[in-house]
Amino acid sequence: MKVKNKKNVAKAISAIGKTHKIKRNKIKRLTEKKGKKKKISKKALIEVGLKNEKPKAKVQTTQPITNDNLIKLTNISYKGAPESTTPSLYKPQKKVDGDKTPVSFIQRMKDKLKGARFRYINEQFYSSSSQEAFLYFKKEPSAFKAYHNGYMQQVTQWPVKPLDVIIKQIKPILKKSNVNSPVVVADFGCGDAKLARAFPKVKVHSFDFVAVNQYVTAGDMAHTSLANGSVDIAVFCLSLMGTNLQSFIKEANRVLKTGGLMKIAEVESRFDNISTFVDSLAKYGFEKIKVDQTIEMFVFMDFKKTQDISKTALKKKLPILELKPCIYKKR
Repeated sequence: MKVKNKKNVAKAISAIGKTHKIKRNKIKRLTEKKGKKKKISKKALIEVGLKNEKPKAKVQTTQPITNDNLIKLTNISYKGAPESTTPSLYKPQKKVDGDKTPVSFIQRMKDKLKGARFRYINEQFYSSSSQEAFLYFKKEPSAFKAYHNGYMQQVTQWPVKPLDVIIKQIKPILKKSNVNSPVVVADFGCGDAKLARAFPKVKVHSFDFVAVNQYVTAGDMAHTSLANGSVDIAVFCLSLMGTNLQSFIKEANRVLKTGGLMKIAEVESRFDNISTFVDSLAKYGFEKIKVDQTIEMFVFMDFKKTQDISKTALKKKLPILELKPCIYKKR
């Protein structure tokens, strides 16, 4: 709107002031300019009520406006809220390690229960004979599975895997095995028969309380079906458990050929005195070849069968063999 002279401006101001009850000095500041014609701005007219402001057109968008910073900060959204209720903050549950959601909490509780069951079964091993353990697992094979799974979980936390050390040590011997001169191995307390699976072309007899796969023969390893003097290498890898250790050593003496090799790997803390244990094995017909204590946590022993004690065991008083229980700490 253009105002031609000061009289018209004054009239306009007077009318506006009466109608809208605004201060005259505000209108005067907008229009006075030392005798020159003044064009009142659109903004000024809107302020005094002579012109209506047009509503701004709404911008149409197909995507909801979100505050990325807020979402990143809180990691929450309304997604998943029931339609019939008022919106509420909803946090999607993630099934990933370390996520503190109800799902991961339940999983952690399950893991603790599994660990507790493994430790309980492990402790029972050391206070029972191999025959008692075999009968128990025959009735409760799921208990052996729980023990085996817990054991494998413990193995992953060790600085070295004892069976891997033994496999590496006997590999040169087993490479010489052939049809005309086969090398026969007996793995006492084999677990999942990793030794047999590592050498599929070699005859490896794998014994444990439960046959977890086709390589394992279930039974009491103190009484196997192997023939006398039919084995070249006998292996006890963390398997000297129970109250009848001497029965295992006597069985190894029975099935080994004279000059055959017996390999033992055990947790070092189980021994009160390693020399005493070695001397006792001499009474069972085994001569020490090597004792290796250089590997953290474990001790590795090699013995050679020098005497068959099967005919003299009843006549000769053999020393009792004892090792301390290996108790796994709660993690």
